[in-house]
Amino acid sequence: MFDTMKVAKKIRQARIAQNLTQMNLADAMGVSYQAVSNWERGNSMPDISKLEDLCQILHLSPAELLGMENSESAAVTRIMTQEDASLTAEELSELAPVLPPVQVKEQAKKQKLNIASLVAIAPYLDENFLEELSEDVEVENLLILQSLAPYLDEDTLDKLARRAQKVDFNGIAALAPFLEEDTLDYLVRHCTQKPEDWAFLQELASFLSKETLDWTIRQWGGDFDRKMLTALAPFLEEQTIDTLVRERIAVGDTRSLTGLLPFMEEDAVRGLVRAFMDQGDLEAMKEAARFL
Repeated sequence: MFDTMKVAKKIRQARIAQNLTQMNLADAMGVSYQAVSNWERGNSMPDISKLEDLCQILHLSPAELLGMENSESAAVTRIMTQEDASLTAEELSELAPVLPPVQVKEQAKKQKLNIASLVAIAPYLDENFLEELSEDVEVENLLILQSLAPYLDEDTLDKLARRAQKVDFNGIAALAPFLEEDTLDYLVRHCTQKPEDWAFLQELASFLSKETLDWTIRQWGGDFDRKMLTALAPFLEEQTIDTLVRERIAVGDTRSLTGLLPFMEEDAVRGLVRAFMDQGDLEAMKEAARFL
């Protein structure tokens, strides 16, 4: 993939070396002053139809201008000189920034793209065609979809996420803002890989249904510390909180429950007060008693 900032710097340096202003270069290229300015700021790349003229004016080869390897340079030369030239998926991923969108689309039609290639060319395709290309693509994991998310509608992204071969909580958290609640619920309930750190669940909680969040707590709640339980409490059903309270009391982990007191039913509070009393923890008992 081209480094647009390096290309921008190369254009600026070569223009100055030729004693040209941005306006001079724009006039010579038949483009606007703003186009040259955007090239030199790295906001856009000169497309392939302008590349030959730009290289001649700046006295650079395409390889020098774009910072390409020999194989990439050969692909640029081929697409510039052969009207019906075809690119490989890898070449298309590399050259997409300098190809007109129509040409990117035509090249994409000629081959079966994998998910990595689709991610690389997504910014240069219209949404409808990108959705069409994504219909049969294999999705290795959820995280790779994060780069595609801004370019797809919610329905298409949901379908891709449900087809992911690897479902993990880190990938679910990354895609949460882009997916429908039903799809997030489905992914969470089908995820068997336990994360090392559950901190992200605080952010994920607001995207999940109460039923699925309660299910997650019942599955993994034993791993959550006091801070995590307190942060999740506003999202949980009282019945789930009561279950957590009973489980923690049973193993003697009562101190982690004080943050849940405002969300407990009265019977659960009474049980916690009795547990504090049995442990001789008078300070915690008084704190809990305030909620009776």
